[in-house]
Amino acid sequence: MKRELIITASVFLVVGFLAGYITFSLTSSKVPASATSTQANGGGQAPGDAPAGAATGAATGSSGALPEGHPPIDVNTAISMAQDEMAQNPKDPQPAVRLANYLYDQKRYAQAIEWYQKALALDPSNVNARTDMGTAYFNNGNPDEALAAYRKSLEIDPHHAQTMFNMVIVEMQGKHDLVAARKAWDRLHQQDPTYKGIDELKQRLDAMKN
Repeated sequence: MKRELIITASVFLVVGFLAGYITFSLTSSKVPASATSTQANGGGQAPGDAPAGAATGAATGSSGALPEGHPPIDVNTAISMAQDEMAQNPKDPQPAVRLANYLYDQKRYAQAIEWYQKALALDPSNVNARTDMGTAYFNNGNPDEALAAYRKSLEIDPHHAQTMFNMVIVEMQGKHDLVAARKAWDRLHQQDPTYKGIDELKQRLDAMKN
């Protein structure tokens, strides 16, 4: 591992917390932040209202915030740890996914995209990681790449509701294409009419038409 030998209890605490923190982040999926008001904790972390949203995969429980009073986590340490894990297990995509989720939570979207790409090179079928990468693209100001990632996710899993939800947000907020957003919403509604936030999302779409 490309880091100095840890010799103090405080540093051990930070590293131990980080390992657990980024492992927990793996359960999160990102939702374009513009959706956070309707998808509160229901889909993961949200991107910003303006391209800089979407928690993919599962409810995120990880907002990027540390417990009160906890020492800050050093991003370079997190990257070094992931690199060390990947060196030991070069075929395991999970260290890259965990680090990508951690970087996403830190709003380091360009870096998160790089690590999602590394993970997907090892596991192209990981729909959650691909959709989270798409949301990172959106937050980084590239809605076209976001939609491309979402479309690929839906090719792999046509029933992935979080991806559909995110697609509505990006079509509406990133592309300002209400026709495409409506089609995406209809697909989500057909898939899961009780999906969290779907009714509020329709209200927003209807309001934008007026």
